[in-house]
Amino acid sequence: MLELPEKLQKALSNCSTLPSAPGAVFEILELCRESDISIAKVAKILSRDPALTAKTLTVANSPLFGVRAQVTTVDRAVALLGINATLSFALSFVLVRSLRKLQKDRFDHPAFWRRSAIAAVAARTLGTYTSKTQSDELFLAGLLQDIGMLALNESVPNLYRPLTASGKWEHSAIVEAERQAVGTDHAAVSAWLLHRWNLPEEYWRAAAGSHEPESAEGKDKNFVQTAALASSVAEIWMRQQNATAAADAARMSVLLFQTPPKVFEAKLREIALALPEATKNLDIDLGGEEKIFQLFDQARETLVSLTLQIQQQARDLESLSHRDALTSLYNRAYLDEALPSLFDKSVASGQPLSVVFLDLDHFKRVNDTYGHHVGDQVLIAVAHLIQGALRGDDIVARYGGEEFVCLLPDTDEAGAVLVAERLRASIAARTVATDDGHNVNVTISAGCATRSARRQFADMNDLLRFADQCLYAAKGAGRNRVATLDSIAPN
Repeated sequence: MLELPEKLQKALSNCSTLPSAPGAVFEILELCRESDISIAKVAKILSRDPALTAKTLTVANSPLFGVRAQVTTVDRAVALLGINATLSFALSFVLVRSLRKLQKDRFDHPAFWRRSAIAAVAARTLGTYTSKTQSDELFLAGLLQDIGMLALNESVPNLYRPLTASGKWEHSAIVEAERQAVGTDHAAVSAWLLHRWNLPEEYWRAAAGSHEPESAEGKDKNFVQTAALASSVAEIWMRQQNATAAADAARMSVLLFQTPPKVFEAKLREIALALPEATKNLDIDLGGEEKIFQLFDQARETLVSLTLQIQQQARDLESLSHRDALTSLYNRAYLDEALPSLFDKSVASGQPLSVVFLDLDHFKRVNDTYGHHVGDQVLIAVAHLIQGALRGDDIVARYGGEEFVCLLPDTDEAGAVLVAERLRASIAARTVATDDGHNVNVTISAGCATRSARRQFADMNDLLRFADQCLYAAKGAGRNRVATLDSIAPN
């Protein structure tokens, strides 16, 4: 995971201006590793850094916490924020303050820090429903997952200059340029650098997996995938035309966490609300609240459209699950769902319900003579003929093999026999021309059973069973004919 191309690793190792973590970071990290951390100890470390002390007090007094009396001591601020949140914020602030000193004209530093800050806020917000207990740690993971870009900018001269000059400062374009130039991308470099800084494993694993989150596994899987999703979300606020970014992020959320678009939209709103205060605390300018919510509104429009697409896809998938793959008729599973409802409706209304069971005669001979490929073409042709002969409210399903079932609501026995005879005659008169030049003739046998005032069946299975008995009576009588209960057992 931490292996880099040899030439790149040498360039990074020999770079005298490679980003390094300030001493305060290591002090804070040592605190993070302690099993029993006291508020007093955390406050003592923070108090050594005046700027960090001021920022900690600012955060504690922000509207986010709604304190009634002003917080004036670091101890009180740590108690209010919580130790984990305080340490995560302290690490983030110290690292951003230190690393922002690396200002060179060939790299879009403002864009880099805007994106990093958005990813941090997004990771913390998304973490409330993906990783649960690690939302504070996710803030830092989101902030640092692209840190390898700073290292690459220092060690590979002019790597980013063409992108900066062209204005194509989009994440996908950056990754592509990196891979072409050095054989890897900043995700791998970020992981290498964070490991070099001796940060906890989950941070460099999150960085390493940020571009391939679907491959994440093990105990840090949710942590890695949440940080990666946060990176995708950050693109929504980085592009003027952000419809594609919103759609990409929503799809990733569905893929990784099965998040419905409506839930994802709600999370985006939470992120938008949190961005102004959180980025102000890091001294990063996103262009004001109006800009933040303008981009959120654009993203929301895309999500509404995406929701409709997903709903239609779900309907299409449901429809496909009810269809026979060969003939496109309904399948037996759908028949098992539809028949009970129609039977109950017939009982309640007193209107008749007929079932016609159809079976191709001697179909095994077709397969044995011409092969299954021709047999399939015959089944498709017969299915289309049956479908075309029925009314809009009628249902035809492939029951299995060469068997078909027609459900005819509001149709008495005489009407069912008329339909069955019409189908039998049409199929007997039809020659199926196959794509390899064969002309095949087939016939069908049919059995009809009708639930009516004259004949009451126990349930829909009973109705289907009697239609099947009539079918086999037709076959026994010589095939290519229609049989009914009256013809085999008149009463």
